[in-house]
Amino acid sequence: MTKMELEFERLKIRDISVSDASVIAQWKSGPLFRKMSTGTATIINEGNQRQDIEKSSSSPNESYLMIIEKRSSLPVGYVRFNWMGGTRQFGWLRFGLGAESGKGYMQEALSGILDHLFDRETYRIDAEVYEYNKKSLKLLTALGFKKEGVRRQAYFDENEYYDIYVLGLLRSDWIAGSLEAKRSLNLN
Repeated sequence: MTKMELEFERLKIRDISVSDASVIAQWKSGPLFRKMSTGTATIINEGNQRQDIEKSSSSPNESYLMIIEKRSSLPVGYVRFNWMGGTRQFGWLRFGLGAESGKGYMQEALSGILDHLFDRETYRIDAEVYEYNKKSLKLLTALGFKKEGVRRQAYFDENEYYDIYVLGLLRSDWIAGSLEAKRSLNLN
C-alpha cells in the first residue's frame, strides 16, 4: 500500500491507523452518520473498527485516510477509496465527517485528494449517495461529479425505501473543472 500524506490550507491528510478506531467508532455510531451511511442495523464498536482499519491497511486495493484539522491537530473526518483491479485507475469513494460539518473541511480534503490522484494514475472515481443526503450530493456535484444513474429504491432504512444516486468523475472532468475554476479566478 502506498502511503499518502498531504497538506492543505487547513487540513492534513494521512493514512488511518489502528489508534483512530475509537474516534471512527464514535462518529459511525452517531444517529446522523447511521442515517447517511451505515444504517441502524450495523453493529459499530471500537473492536470491529480496529479490525476494519487493519484489513484496509494491509490491502493494496484500499486507501483509508484520516482528515486532521491542522490548528487543533484533531481528526475531523475520513476519506476512503476501494480500488478496482491492481491499480489506482478506478476507485469507489466513501467519506464521512465527525462533528465538524458545515465548515468546508470535506470540500477542501476531497479537492486536494482528487487533485493528487488525478495528477497520477487515477482515471475515474465513482460515488453513491442516498437521495436524502443533499449535502453530499451538492458537494460531489460541486467537485465535478456527474449523476450517471439511479438505483431505484435500493436502500431501506427500516421505514421507507430510497433511491441511491450513482455519480462518476473522470480525470478529464476534473481537469476541465480545474481549468474553468482558474479562468474564473483569472489564474491562467
